[in-house]
Amino acid sequence: MKLSQDHDFSLFYQKYKDAIYKVIRYLSTDPDEVEDIAQEVFINLYRAFPNFNEEKGSFYTWSATIAKNTYSTYLKKRKKEFNLEENTSLEALRVKDDFIQDLETKILEEELRDIISSLPEPEKSIILLKEFNNYTLEKTSQALNISSRTVSRKLLRALDLLREELERRKVAL
Repeated sequence: MKLSQDHDFSLFYQKYKDAIYKVIRYLSTDPDEVEDIAQEVFINLYRAFPNFNEEKGSFYTWSATIAKNTYSTYLKKRKKEFNLEENTSLEALRVKDDFIQDLETKILEEELRDIISSLPEPEKSIILLKEFNNYTLEKTSQALNISSRTVSRKLLRALDLLREELERRKVAL
């Protein structure tokens, strides 16, 4: 995939900047540090942008990996600047190997909670009872005092609303 550096990167930035900031905020809770790291991440992404190959993975995963690596480099620089004592373990500063997967899961869970909380009733209750509390169709209908057929229809509607909102927010499952 041949990318036009300025135009395509501008589109990427608009589409993924919030997701990249979430990755960085997951790594660091210091707002000033997040801003510093974000600037470095976007510079690194811009430089590496022409090398992105969609056949090797998703754009989000690629950019999240660059964010993680930029954060690791930032920590190493910070360690040198502050000249940490020898007994301070570098391992304590390292990011877990399965970081990307853990982060994607946490972001997805956060997005799902947010979307579900915004669903209208009874769709919200049906999703919570049926999918999260593992209620049967019959038990859900009894709990909400509606027919099983209504539960079934409203569940399909709720799942459609979830899918639409996930797509609107550009959250990949």
